[in-house]
Amino acid sequence: MFKNYLPVMLVASSLFIVGCNDDDEPSAQARVQAVHASADAPLANVTINGDDASSTNSTFNSQTLSGVDYATASGYIALDEGENSIQVDVQLPGGEVATVIPNTVLNLDSSLLYTVMVVGQADASSEFAVEPLIIARSATGDNDATNVDVQVVHASPGVPEVDVHVTGPNDDINPGAPLATLSYKASTGVVSVPAAEYRVRLALAGTSTVAFDSGAVALPAGAELTIAAIPNVNAAKDENTVLSPVKLLVMDGTGSSIIHDTNEITQVRVGHLSADTPTVDVSVDGTVPVDLTNVDFKVVSGYLDLAAKAYDLGIFAFDDPTNLQIDAQGVEFEKGKDYSVYAINELANIDALVIEDKRRPVATSATLSVLHAASLPAAATVDIYLTTSTDISNSDPALASFAYTDIVQNVYVAAGSYVVTVTGVGSKDALLQLEGVMLENGKVYKAIATNEGILAADITE
Repeated sequence: MFKNYLPVMLVASSLFIVGCNDDDEPSAQARVQAVHASADAPLANVTINGDDASSTNSTFNSQTLSGVDYATASGYIALDEGENSIQVDVQLPGGEVATVIPNTVLNLDSSLLYTVMVVGQADASSEFAVEPLIIARSATGDNDATNVDVQVVHASPGVPEVDVHVTGPNDDINPGAPLATLSYKASTGVVSVPAAEYRVRLALAGTSTVAFDSGAVALPAGAELTIAAIPNVNAAKDENTVLSPVKLLVMDGTGSSIIHDTNEITQVRVGHLSADTPTVDVSVDGTVPVDLTNVDFKVVSGYLDLAAKAYDLGIFAFDDPTNLQIDAQGVEFEKGKDYSVYAINELANIDALVIEDKRRPVATSATLSVLHAASLPAAATVDIYLTTSTDISNSDPALASFAYTDIVQNVYVAAGSYVVTVTGVGSKDALLQLEGVMLENGKVYKAIATNEGILAADITE
């Protein structure tokens, strides 16, 4: 499980004891945003001023943010000034949760904006325990119609000290004059700069060795931005492809977005799931990669490293480039994201199903994705069971009334050996069954129901 459950010490100079307001006067408002920045931790539930909170504001401003994914920020939440509590739990198999930040009372000052980040690694063997990182800034910024305020945070464990360079898009970096030098969990003050296009680069401290390069990015006038360097969990198949160890999480107070390194790629795989379609070739912008030649039914390729852009995808009858069965033009693949492209339906109505795959592993469980790709009319809608034996007579379906082309992702399952069974809705008679499915913590698996069985594979790498 986690390295420890954090006897949390919030050693932050930004947290102050504040006086109580007169009962007849409205309370001043502080603002707090919550951020999931632990790359191998599961989806998180953030509870603010829960029922069992010991804060003076526990009966007010009670909020729960459920299923917060990695690299996501809530935006600022208004809370009464003074004592407020926060607790962070992560989701485990079977609907259980584990507390990673116990119910902790913060004394909030309305003159400050707070960013509460969950950082570190959930892997029990890691030297970087999961913990809270609290960043504060003045609620009254210097931004105006022409300027933007920016604060930068190093929130990537295992990444060494870096120099932060914010320059014009075409400027060289000067190793001797960075904006700041940051170690893990350190942050800059708030810097006010004219709204314009900038280039953010992180270099190993004291060098010109760039570990992250944003390329040209626009910083808009009037914005109050907190930018955190967080772990990049994407991996390249080609050992010659070097990816940045970080990406930038940009928080504007209402939500968040990601800036990827200029060299970040996308990964795409292709699967033949059309039962009556013969062997095919798959073309990418008019070229057929070796891995996508002579693809048979139920064959799913490995992930291919591609530049992130729009592609024209074609599926041809094998050895017949004139027989175009699927013509998918301008399919967009974004940086830092992974996709599966499946040929589905019967040959007469063959089509392409494009899915953005969730491949981030978590340390505390196996992660399972399930796709219904069996086009048999009798299996248009099914129940799917995940059990430890072939006997499902006393089991409830893990997925009930699961329809053709439905997909579910980020299902946390305890490590072990399982049987996947597909039945008609409400039936205990197996249409498809796959035994001996081994699931391990820290890995991501995809199970695909087809007309002729269930395909299962580890898609972590």
